[in-house]
Amino acid sequence: MAIKSFRFMAKTTFPCVDLKVESPAEVIKEGESRKGVLKFIDEDHFHFIEAVIKHIPCPHLWWKLLDRSKHGRVNMNSRHIKVEFYIRHEEYADGRDLADMLAREIETLGENLCEMNLKEEAEKCGK
Repeated sequence: MAIKSFRFMAKTTFPCVDLKVESPAEVIKEGESRKGVLKFIDEDHFHFIEAVIKHIPCPHLWWKLLDRSKHGRVNMNSRHIKVEFYIRHEEYADGRDLADMLAREIETLGENLCEMNLKEEAEKCGK
């Protein structure tokens, strides 16, 4: 049996150091953490440069609710249609009963979707 050895990081404490912080955001608050690079200048001086993390929005992935029924919902984004059904086990007796419930849900959602202009809705999702 092989024994794994673990390597622990050495802990070093620097009492009273001068830390220069470069950050595009406001002053750091108590208990808050930031990602970045800490540079060791000398024993008494450090320099921290906060990493700039850009958020890239993806509106084409945002789901928009088109229609819903008692057990189902239809969502759309600029690329896809997603249909979900949630039915509790207590609500159906057997497979045949479940199939009937799904058929009723699909019929209800289908009637509502027939009235919609889905191309127009997809264009709205892309904006």
